[in-house]
Amino acid sequence: MPKFTWIFFIVWLTTGCLTASFARAQDANGRDDFSFFVGHMLPNQIEGVTEILPVFGGRYAFAGSFGALEVGGQNSHAQGVDFTTLTVDVRGEIPVAQGISGLIYAGPVLNYYSQKNTSNRLTEYGLEVGVGAMMLVSDTLWLRGDLKFMGGPGTSLYLLFGLAFRTSAGQ
Repeated sequence: MPKFTWIFFIVWLTTGCLTASFARAQDANGRDDFSFFVGHMLPNQIEGVTEILPVFGGRYAFAGSFGALEVGGQNSHAQGVDFTTLTVDVRGEIPVAQGISGLIYAGPVLNYYSQKNTSNRLTEYGLEVGVGAMMLVSDTLWLRGDLKFMGGPGTSLYLLFGLAFRTSAGQ
């Protein structure tokens, strides 16, 4: 990956974190949350990654007046492939009904993976967009489901389900 790309990614990430911290300080009803998930990755046109892979991971969202800045990671070690993804997304949340919210998010991704039957690890970057839904279970516990599309390298479709823990001020 060219040095310029790394520099751009680091500057973008730093700027996003500072913006999120500033916006969060102004939001009296902070809604930070963290979640854990499991699901499946359906790869397409990724050389050496041809099978549906199980994935697991987690993410943390910093609330702000613009929505949330969500950072996360996911990993798969199956079918002879190691696939690790780090994400930074801007997430919007739309209340649908009492205790149910719709999600939409997008942002850059960094993939670090090895192809089937090799030990060489490749680093690729790309973009992702996703939609999801959260359903309130108790004061701070939510169920979350996501469907996201990632481009680079190749394309991938993810179907993810998990638990989210949110500060009580976020209801």
